[in-house]
Amino acid sequence: MEIEAQNASDDHWSDHWARLDAFLQTDPRDAGCDEAMEMLDVYAELLAAGNDPSERFPGVHAHFLACDPCAQDLAGLLSALRGPAPSRPDSP
Repeated sequence: MEIEAQNASDDHWSDHWARLDAFLQTDPRDAGCDEAMEMLDVYAELLAAGNDPSERFPGVHAHFLACDPCAQDLAGLLSALRGPAPSRPDSP
């Protein structure tokens, strides 16, 4: 029982240090989820049009690189804006 308690304690500290390490590696330009979601449609439309919005919106760009849930929202919106991928004819 004592070993299980020690393992649980070690896991807690390991998770704590992993979260602290991730926080310390955060890009200081990261705009955060709220601003990224406010700019999501503009950012996606610029990307879909072939433009690079990273220079115009560096904080939002940094956030999409760091936040998987927001990056998935961006990818989904881009997919919707671009429409279905062109189908390839079946090979004979």
